[in-house]
Amino acid sequence: MLERLSLMVVLVGLLGVLVNRDLIKKIISLDIMGTGVVSFFVIVSRKQGKDVPIPFHPGAADPVPQALIITSIVIGFATVALLVTVASVISSKYSSISSEKLDRDRGGEKE
Repeated sequence: MLERLSLMVVLVGLLGVLVNRDLIKKIISLDIMGTGVVSFFVIVSRKQGKDVPIPFHPGAADPVPQALIITSIVIGFATVALLVTVASVISSKYSSISSEKLDRDRGGEKE
């Protein structure tokens, strides 16, 4: 059940990236999608019944998925920070964060 919920969060984030024209909304949707992926891995990694590599703590969780998830969270935070910075630069240069208006101002054709 929780696995399906986390996959639904990923799909909602993907839909937001595809539908929204505002760059900030796209960044937020991308972060929602990353949160869904992290949640999915946390839910999958917390399943009981497997031996853990820590001999003194038999009830402890497997540390490898935890290390991967923490790394994923840090990389996701850095990615969002970089994207917000790029959106800020684009906003100050073009006075808009709408991808539709940016395409129009660049002379590109609208899809």
